[in-house]
Amino acid sequence: MKKVITSFGSAFINENEPLYSEITDIGKYIAEAGYTICSGGYYGTMEAISKGAKAAGGKTIGITVKGWKASPNNFIDEVVEMPNLMERIVELIGIADAYLIFRGGTGTLVEISVALELMNKRSMPEKKMIFYSDFWKNMIEILKQDSPKLKDMINRNVIFIHDAGEIKNTLNIIPS
Repeated sequence: MKKVITSFGSAFINENEPLYSEITDIGKYIAEAGYTICSGGYYGTMEAISKGAKAAGGKTIGITVKGWKASPNNFIDEVVEMPNLMERIVELIGIADAYLIFRGGTGTLVEISVALELMNKRSMPEKKMIFYSDFWKNMIEILKQDSPKLKDMINRNVIFIHDAGEIKNTLNIIPS
C-alpha cells in the first residue's frame, strides 16, 4: 500500500489566494513522489491539495462526516464517511504516515493537538509533522515548555517549511 500523507488546514481559503496555488503545487509534488493524499475531503486547503495530487495522477482520500450538508470536493477518489467529527479526526490521524499542516482555525488546532497527544502518550508511533509556514510556530514553541519529554518528541518530529518546493526534500525523512 502507498504511503499516506494527511493534510490539515483551513476550509476557508479560496482559489484566488496565493496559498491555494502553493498548496496545489505541494499536492502535485507529493503525488509525484508516490504518496496518497488524505484530507477532510471538503474545500479550501483540502480541495487545493487534492486538486494538485489529481493533476499529477495521484490518489486522494477524503474523510468526511455522515450527515454534514457539505459535499466532498471534486478531486476526491475515495470518500470515507465517519459517523461524527471525533471519529473523523481519529481516522485522519490514524491513516497517515505523516502530516502536512497549513494555516487553519480551531479544527486544525484540534487535529494537531490530538496527533501530538497520541504520540506523546505513545498511543501511536511517532510521525513527522510538516508545517507549511510559521503560522503554528508560536503554539509549538509554547508546547515545548511543558516537559523535556514533549520537547524532545516535538524536536524529533516537527519540521517547518516555507516554500512549496521544500516538500520534495522533506518527503525523504518519512520512514518506510
